Amino acid sequence: MEHRSSLAQLINHPNPTNEIVAHKEKLMKEIQKKEKQQLRGLPSDFVDKLHEMEWVTNKSTSRKLADGTTKCIRIPPFKAPIPTGGKGFKSRSKSVNKGVGSDRKLYNHIEETKANNELGMALQQAHEMEDVRSRKQSLDDINPRLVHAAGLDVHRGAATEFLAPENAQSEDVRSMMEEETRPCIKTNDLNPSEVKRRTGFRDLPNLLSYAMVVCGGDLECLFATSSKLTWLEEWLFFFEFKYGRTACRWQDFAQMYKCREKTLRGILKQKLLQEHGSRNRWPMYATYEEDAKLRDREWDVYFDPSDGERIIMHDATGLPWQCPTDAALQRALFSDYYGTTCAKGGISNQLCGWIRGIPLFTGRISDSQMIKDSKVLVEQRTFSEADASSDEPFTNVFDKGFRNSLDAAMEGQKCKQPKYSKGDIQFSGNDTLYSACVAVVRSGNERAVQRCKMSWFLKRGCAFQQWDIGLFCDIWEAWTFQVNFMYDKFL
Repeated sequence: MEHRSSLAQLINHPNPTNEIVAHKEKLMKEIQKKEKQQLRGLPSDFVDKLHEMEWVTNKSTSRKLADGTTKCIRIPPFKAPIPTGGKGFKSRSKSVNKGVGSDRKLYNHIEETKANNELGMALQQAHEMEDVRSRKQSLDDINPRLVHAAGLDVHRGAATEFLAPENAQSEDVRSMMEEETRPCIKTNDLNPSEVKRRTGFRDLPNLLSYAMVVCGGDLECLFATSSKLTWLEEWLFFFEFKYGRTACRWQDFAQMYKCREKTLRGILKQKLLQEHGSRNRWPMYATYEEDAKLRDREWDVYFDPSDGERIIMHDATGLPWQCPTDAALQRALFSDYYGTTCAKGGISNQLCGWIRGIPLFTGRISDSQMIKDSKVLVEQRTFSEADASSDEPFTNVFDKGFRNSLDAAMEGQKCKQPKYSKGDIQFSGNDTLYSACVAVVRSGNERAVQRCKMSWFLKRGCAFQQWDIGLFCDIWEAWTFQVNFMYDKFL
């Protein structure tokens, strides 16, 4: 033990050298190993005599020194036992495994029964082989040492001759496995009426064409999956969830698609991320050239195409929300116009039918303040300056509730809205005709609002079911982008 005490003195030295620190673990392990062998009365080369050994070279390790640096230390060659079995799961071991403690106990019981009760052993063999025949157990699942001791290994080669037919196996287990791997939705079942009932799209080609728009034409992105569902089932679930007419709870969708709620949430978030990326890639508005060619010819009576006037209509709508218990939150969400707590979203559309959804705000905000805070007028000015098909700015068509004429003028844009005045003051004839003309133009905007609320998920809002606010806002923006590709022109 003098060697160990001197080693301890060197290790506990106030300024140990790097060599002592580096070899600390190695020396301590060697000393502990030799002490254990001496206590058990075994020679130091006991392992060498039981196993074939081989020299191991080119080994190194790294150690962190006291000064914080890392040093690579080369390990000198040493002897190690040669593995007796294969290194893979498919390779059989060269030695017989005696099994766990229960296997060894059962082996001793079998040997005792064979010596004292041969009749009982024969009956036990018959019971075991009946379980094998009925497929309740397999010989491969039993420890080989036990199979040999019980005399069951003689039947291993002829197992296929006396096994029960395949259909005699547990029918419930086989049906569950087939049901688990069978797709929930087949392409033949997706006729136009079924697709429209689930997602609102006219038919399956219309649905897939928009999915290609979301993926930017990338087929790998279209066919990619993140769950056990097929790629078509994932897209169908995504659009069905946003449409919100066939189911309204996570457990309903989990029952329909035979998938966990957590997995479905991941699919929804992934598809929403892709759809928002597509929304950001597309232009916010149609150019004047596109607007003039795609709009209905009846609009040419009101707006001469040669003038280059860009018409865009604005409106707002409320989406129901649960009434919070906190007074400040309730005051922020309560809308005097709708008479309830809600979220307010803005909708703008052009004469060609292109719809753009403005992000959601709290219900307390006024329509005018919503236009200001959303910076929509600034975005329109930037877009019109970059559009070379017309030099004219946007002409904003507002309802009476908006007070943004001055804001539009500050951004170099025009504004049209019905005349309004104080109470008990009669309008003049020109004011009445002007208001009627604006109302005729704005009639198309009400149909745009109707399109945006075709989703019952948004129409129900959070009045009866609490949803994550970020998820709800993302679906609002995604749906107002999707309606441009799934419905016919409404103006």
